[in-house]
Amino acid sequence: MLVLLVAFLFPVLLQAQQVNVTIFTESQCPYCTKLLREQIWPFYVNRPGIMNLQIVPFGKGDCTYDYNRNFHCTCMHGATECDLNRLQNCAISYFPRRHLGLVTCLQGLTTLREGFSKCLSRLSPNTQRKLIECATTQTGELLNYYSMVNTHRAGVRIWPTMYVNGVFFDRSYPVEHKLCEHTAWC
Repeated sequence: MLVLLVAFLFPVLLQAQQVNVTIFTESQCPYCTKLLREQIWPFYVNRPGIMNLQIVPFGKGDCTYDYNRNFHCTCMHGATECDLNRLQNCAISYFPRRHLGLVTCLQGLTTLREGFSKCLSRLSPNTQRKLIECATTQTGELLNYYSMVNTHRAGVRIWPTMYVNGVFFDRSYPVEHKLCEHTAWC
């Protein structure tokens, strides 16, 4: 009976301890790169299971829809940023629970080709092919469009922008401290 009670309550306790984190980024923003590489990734590795993380890679930019039913997105830091945002969005779409390592690897790179060679090399050839196809077609551009819509709906004006349990966090102190305020697991 005790085993059944523990098995039933564990998932409930697990969810109660998770902290919802939403981060709006752009792939070539140096501040976004610093946040992901120096705070979010180490926290994720050292304290697995605490963050329920949503990353929205788009930034300042816009997408239009042409008469041929194609999306065309523009980004603050240029076409390469849109390319890398697409690949990050494809990674998030293909690996909804396990994308942070790949997104962090792609963050701050200078070309899409660098992203393919540096960050996809450890994936299976089939997965590499799917991600490359996604990032270089309208599939990836549609994912960029969805990220644009989410960014605009949230009214984001600075990057990175971070919400913890739905409340804006200005990052005036370390992310780890903020996240640990919301869970007993730290």
